Amino acid sequence: TLAMLRDVLKQHQRQSKRKVPPNVYSQVLTYNKQSRSETIQDHNDPFKIEWIQAAEIQGDFEIGERVLRIADPEQFIIRHPIKNGCFNIEDYANIEDVLGDIESIWSSAIERELGISRRDMAGFGAVLVVPDIFSRAEVAALSDMLLRHMRFGHLLLQQSSALVTFGAGISTACVVDVGAQKTSIACIEDGFCYPESRVNVMYGGDDITRFLFNLFERSRFPYAEASLGRMYDWLMLNELREKYCTMKLSDVNIRLRDFFVRQPHQQHTRKYSFKTYDEAYHAPLCLFYPAVADSLGALPDYSRSFVPKDTSDYALDPKQQTCVYATPTQFGALPLRAVERPAADCEEPAAQPSSAEPATEPATEPATVPTTEPATPEHKAHQDAASGTAPAAGSEKAAPEGGSTLPPEPAGTIIDYEADPQAQFSRLPLDLAITHSIAYSGPIERARKLYSSILVVGGGVSFIPGFDELLASRLMYVRPDYMQGIERADVVSAPRDLDPRVLAWKGGAVLSRLDCANEMWVSSQEWSDFGTRLLRDRALFQW
Repeated sequence: TLAMLRDVLKQHQRQSKRKVPPNVYSQVLTYNKQSRSETIQDHNDPFKIEWIQAAEIQGDFEIGERVLRIADPEQFIIRHPIKNGCFNIEDYANIEDVLGDIESIWSSAIERELGISRRDMAGFGAVLVVPDIFSRAEVAALSDMLLRHMRFGHLLLQQSSALVTFGAGISTACVVDVGAQKTSIACIEDGFCYPESRVNVMYGGDDITRFLFNLFERSRFPYAEASLGRMYDWLMLNELREKYCTMKLSDVNIRLRDFFVRQPHQQHTRKYSFKTYDEAYHAPLCLFYPAVADSLGALPDYSRSFVPKDTSDYALDPKQQTCVYATPTQFGALPLRAVERPAADCEEPAAQPSSAEPATEPATEPATVPTTEPATPEHKAHQDAASGTAPAAGSEKAAPEGGSTLPPEPAGTIIDYEADPQAQFSRLPLDLAITHSIAYSGPIERARKLYSSILVVGGGVSFIPGFDELLASRLMYVRPDYMQGIERADVVSAPRDLDPRVLAWKGGAVLSRLDCANEMWVSSQEWSDFGTRLLRDRALFQW
């Protein structure tokens, strides 16, 4: 894959008439092999870390950024209750332990950062940001924890992509939220999330960091003892990703970089210098080539879930074929695949969906993996001949002389479409995931509006120069045949004064102030009386 990426880069450089320096890789390797560290005295290091010793920790637990500054993390059990956008099943035995840690984190953070004690929470309301594709059991458990255990007075629930549009002040958008471990895509119009357009893929900024470190190692990274398993090394590599990753061809050149290594048991900071060429350009491309991410890290086995297997867990019609567990790619509506069926099996007309059960297929063509081959009449005739379809009326073969008729020819096969459940067990490339989301949002007029308003948020790629332009060009390349009339895709960024990483929480603050939200609040007394039955009527999304 890396050789293919480098060949594509060379083609793009030639097309843009950029000169490729000779022997670039050997120059980088030679310099990095000879690079040595430089010691920085404490008074010259403005970002010196004050490490926290085990004796300084008071209480039974520690949360937040202070955990990242613990000098001896091996003496503690460090757990993340939420991983890949859902409850962590690797480090926990049951859902009660997960909820206990989440309650401890939220309660301590609210008290420490906002100065609100637990006894005063009854006078406040909370907005719970729900993932676009969510587990009913997990959302119900979090709601119960907030109202009964943390004792908030009121609770409001809304999906994250809808809140992003509230925070950005945009009414219609295809929201692409690239986080650290999960990428969420959904199409929003006037605050409503189209259920069939939702896509969750388990990759994000952490996968870019892993691939970047792998590329650095191939270039003889001077900090040879670096390890992704150590917390301070992981933070240092994350900082390199945020500072140096770029998707602009003008930045692909031999460049001298530097970084600082701060270790808890080293008295002074070490400074390293190294050269790079295309590593910072190739690293973000792992979102478009998920096989790279698959080779660098395996996903947890989410078949072992806290949710009972007989539960239709996602907020979709249980009659539909949908994802049940946290698979590598989760769809609001599974993509369709073409299958050949005997014509005799398809003589009866398909049952039309009733008004109570709306169709979930796209309004035009059921293509989810786009093709670029034009549908010319000759191409269509070739397809008809290959599939063995019967000739149209008026073109029957003439009967032989004597009035006898030939026996009917055996029926051929036709192309039919059915849901592809295997698609959820592999990570879908980012451009194809966005295309799937827009294709399942509705008619072509709506798709045209969504292509002109693709909102990229989250901390995974929002700070990478040139990523928006690359994404727009790839979306135009992979769009389906019936969308060829759409001439351009516009990727819009978050407002300048807002951090794209916290745009959903900004939208939650906006929504809580709107008059339309007054009927969405759930009080603690109503929750005690009616429970989750209230969410079907109070939530602005499909429960």
